[in-house]
Amino acid sequence: MHSSDSPIVQASRKAVHEEHLIANYAASRLRLEALDPYLWRDVNHLDLNKLWEYLAYYLYLPRIKNQQVLLEAIAQGVAALVWNENFAYATGWDESKGRYLGLKTAEHITVTLSSQSLIVKPEVAQRQLEADAAMAKPPTPPLVKEGTGSYKTEKEKTIDTVVTPNDSSNGKVTVIVSPKRFYGSVKLDALRLRRDVGQIADEVIQHLSSLVDAEVEITLELQVTVPEGVPDNVIRTVSENCQVLNFSNQGFEQE
Repeated sequence: MHSSDSPIVQASRKAVHEEHLIANYAASRLRLEALDPYLWRDVNHLDLNKLWEYLAYYLYLPRIKNQQVLLEAIAQGVAALVWNENFAYATGWDESKGRYLGLKTAEHITVTLSSQSLIVKPEVAQRQLEADAAMAKPPTPPLVKEGTGSYKTEKEKTIDTVVTPNDSSNGKVTVIVSPKRFYGSVKLDALRLRRDVGQIADEVIQHLSSLVDAEVEITLELQVTVPEGVPDNVIRTVSENCQVLNFSNQGFEQE
């Protein structure tokens, strides 16, 4: 603390340091500290005007510095690949149809503070997404990209059938079998990680995860080489953070 600072600046710095005034807030904390235990226990969504009023009024809720901090936390929560651990976002609620308008998940959005802007429980948003996918028109045969840059359509399978006197199929019937698994890997630029992950989520993952009964598994693999060696404080910080983030495998090596 600088002695030359005014009492107001000193008090503000102390409030931020002790989180009596939060200047940077994570979406996961918003859900764990405010939404789940208090604000949406009995409702499926909450408009942002009301959410801000609650945060500004009730002393037992997190004291967020300003509206912008809240909007950034919501935008980050919706953009996350694991958005279902946070919440979804919608631009309205159609009471007559019982559905959300402009429902957004796993994509970058611009959040506005209004009574029409809603954060939605992830399990509720998922039900609407699955219902929409089930009602959608059956897609054309999917194209699977091969390593050569060409594409192939659905696989064909030939099965034996009973031959009738007028049958010219030689006892064979061709059945179209859709592919049931997708896999892919891509090298990301560490300096543009947020942008690249967002594009992958929008252009690839969203199309697959919206399919009925789709099970999506995402694994992030890191390999970092530091020619001069990793300092002890960085080793300690990274190791502790990996444990908190539930890394299944992590470690440092000499070579």
